[in-house]
Amino acid sequence: MWGQSQEDQNARDWGLYQEGSRLLGKMQGYVQGHTPLETDRTCTDCLFIPLFVAALFGFGLCISEAMEKGSFQRLTALPDFEGNLCGTYGQGQYLYFCREQGIGLDLQHQICLESCPADSSSQIFCRGTGSTQMSYPTHPLAGMICMPSTAEFSSEVKQLFNNNPFVKTLFDATEITYDWEQLVVAAVIASVYSYLYIFSISMCANCLVWLCLLALVTVPTLLGLLYIYMSASPEIIVPDTIPGTITTGDTQNDLSFGLALCGIGILLACVAVCKAQTIKLALTSIEEAADCIRQMPMLSIQPWVSGLVTLLVFIPGVLGFLMLNMAGDLPKQVDLTSGRPVYTGDPWVAVSLIYYLVIWVWIMELLHAISQFVVMFTAQVWYFRMKGRDASFWSQFSGYDMLYGYLYAITYHLGSLLYGSFLCTLFRVARMLAAMLVRASEDTGNPVAACFLKCFTCCLACAEKLVRFVTSLAYCDVAMNSTSYCEGAEHAVTLVQRHGGALVAVEGLAMIFSFVGIGVVSTATAATCWMMTNSFDRYNNPMSDHYVPDKQMVTFLHAVIGFAIAIPFMHLFDSICDAVVYCNAAVSFQLPTSWGSSKGGGLFGMFSGH
Repeated sequence: MWGQSQEDQNARDWGLYQEGSRLLGKMQGYVQGHTPLETDRTCTDCLFIPLFVAALFGFGLCISEAMEKGSFQRLTALPDFEGNLCGTYGQGQYLYFCREQGIGLDLQHQICLESCPADSSSQIFCRGTGSTQMSYPTHPLAGMICMPSTAEFSSEVKQLFNNNPFVKTLFDATEITYDWEQLVVAAVIASVYSYLYIFSISMCANCLVWLCLLALVTVPTLLGLLYIYMSASPEIIVPDTIPGTITTGDTQNDLSFGLALCGIGILLACVAVCKAQTIKLALTSIEEAADCIRQMPMLSIQPWVSGLVTLLVFIPGVLGFLMLNMAGDLPKQVDLTSGRPVYTGDPWVAVSLIYYLVIWVWIMELLHAISQFVVMFTAQVWYFRMKGRDASFWSQFSGYDMLYGYLYAITYHLGSLLYGSFLCTLFRVARMLAAMLVRASEDTGNPVAACFLKCFTCCLACAEKLVRFVTSLAYCDVAMNSTSYCEGAEHAVTLVQRHGGALVAVEGLAMIFSFVGIGVVSTATAATCWMMTNSFDRYNNPMSDHYVPDKQMVTFLHAVIGFAIAIPFMHLFDSICDAVVYCNAAVSFQLPTSWGSSKGGGLFGMFSGH
């Protein structure tokens, strides 16, 4: 720790001796011995609270519009050729395609049936041709369609879905969610793997750093070699095997993909060798973050809480967005072969969709901001109160510290969290819209527009990453000093700029931990579920209600679920690393104890009214 003269020099460097300094009275956390629990707090950025309430009112109008013009049945059923939605107004639940004489299936005149015929013994009245014909073997799929059992007819139906983006999206979403057991199993497995990964970090961070670096080099290289071998020996690509699951379906694409992965592995190896010394310097902060997780075990519960709350908001949000997207009119004649959307919309629905998306993303960003604030607050309390203590007595207080974090986030600093999350929302939504424009320009065949929009999207992604980094540091200062968002960002950036090299190294290692963790959890979840679907008769028997027909698609879905579950756990470690970097910078730039010794007439009392 520096001496008193150095601390006085810190005060002069910040300009605190100047009577008009903007930082005067807002530096509580930089006084020796101060913890966030002792900060005199006031409400910050309160203007954003009524703005958010007004935005929620408009959000409610969008939901009302979705409920009025749309219906939940539109998410789980398709209409017949006369515009009657299956499962409503006496219609059968399942969509069925009649046969067309001598050609195949009549894909333009679909009808609704109460149940799917399992053989050719039933008589079906086809309203499209006005005739009665014998059925063909089918089986119910996703609770909405009678899928033909014969390969010839089923290929026609699958081709129809692939040619109509609306029908394909609705069918895939319904098929995925129809058998919820698979989703729950994947979520539980991913949660266990995520917790084991965080526990491993807390116990042996130093060893895991080098293991993660090794994995970043070896996994892409080995996977690339496997793709190259698959391209040279396509006979090893057999269904229900690992090569058959991961193949792109084309030997040339497998070769290109394999070469790209090998190149990534070699590049990462070069970076690891060149930055070995910097990595060693950053290991101290990484080990301190691991100590925080180990000494405050209650922090491991926070990702579960954050994930559960996010899930409770995310699922209704997706359903509302889909219902609003289907809030148009259902035409009298529906031709699924045309490739057009089934429901016709209007400009008001389009505007409502954009507004709904912005507010919904803002809500999700706010939940992430609250979670981030709580973790940083708790990590700061650990750093200044119990860092270096081996006794487990203090760990029992971590739950109370987290509760205080939630309390301060909601009561005092909700406005600042809304401010920061709104900035992140603007950049995220702008990047999403730019990505949509890129796809649209590629479909129209305009390479100049596509190139320009890709560059613009890349710039937006870089700007978003910068805003998120500054926002993370701002939350650290808000938790420590009870400052507004802008003041907190200024404080934090000024504080850590002297430690830029260490900060970049720690952020890089934390990113590696997160990247490897998400990859490990996603891969392990997909592999475990893939073995289950191939080993258990419950998922491997075509006669079972839980049969998985497309194991490649379901394996990919399990990997996505593992990715989504792992994110809150990786955010926990990232937030703790940010807090530790901030605290290390604060310790090296603390002010004399005398600056905060008198609240009544001292530095802080002057501006707090005490």
